[in-house]
Amino acid sequence: MASRFSLRAAAPWLWLAPVLLLLVPFFLLPVGVLFRNSFGRDSPSGGVQPDWTLGNYLAIATDAYYAEVFLNTVAVAAGVGLAALVVGYPFAWFLVRWAGRWRTLLLWAVYTPLVVSVVVRVFGWMAITADRGLINSVLLGTGLVDAPVKMLYEVSGMSLGMLHRYLPLMVLPLVGALGKIDPSLLSASANLGAGGWRTLRRVVLPLSLPGSVAGFQLVFASVLSDYVLPHLMGTTRFRLLAPLLYDEAMSNLAWATAAAIGATMILLVVALMATSNLALRRVAPWARTL
Repeated sequence: MASRFSLRAAAPWLWLAPVLLLLVPFFLLPVGVLFRNSFGRDSPSGGVQPDWTLGNYLAIATDAYYAEVFLNTVAVAAGVGLAALVVGYPFAWFLVRWAGRWRTLLLWAVYTPLVVSVVVRVFGWMAITADRGLINSVLLGTGLVDAPVKMLYEVSGMSLGMLHRYLPLMVLPLVGALGKIDPSLLSASANLGAGGWRTLRRVVLPLSLPGSVAGFQLVFASVLSDYVLPHLMGTTRFRLLAPLLYDEAMSNLAWATAAAIGATMILLVVALMATSNLALRRVAPWARTL
């Protein structure tokens, strides 16, 4: 009896073992090394001199250049997250309510960009947003503008590419949250005299709030750590954190400073998730049961 009980108690850990074997050596240990290096000192020849100092964090907090880069990154991440919510919500609602037999095909349209190389997609967007690309050709051809709109190597074109890249991370949680809403609640709202917009505002939006928050968290964290799109489509006049981290580590050989920047990025994501989850519990206590 004791052996059967111990085996039953150990069964969940046996199922978790493969994940833990990957998570601990390939995520937790590197993150631990990152935080340890963030308290060291930059070696003139590269690498990190072991130490326990807050100098790297103080330099990041007091340097106006680093502050500007952090503000740029947070602004872009929040902007892309909100844009993904605005664009993805109607699409997710259509998938749940009206797609019918087209739902599988439309879901594949959402999944497909996730399996295509990001570099391939970036070069596609570079062709679309170029001065003689698809967007400017349409604008010029319709007479809406007299000169090409500068998008490539600008914040606007970079943000558009990020929106396309991370939109699936918003749509999928929204589809899950909207799919859990009981259709009888919508019928009850209509029977009580609420119109379509009032039902959306008073029933659908509150019940789908967990999906909206989860999608925003995923998009925000992904944009915050994106290196490829800012590097290939962005501009050096508007620096973001991931390219800055790369330059500090590889060009300036300031590994300790780069580690502090990376650790701060992780802490930013953790703070966002903790704050948004606490706010969600206060604003939508029913979210715990969804």
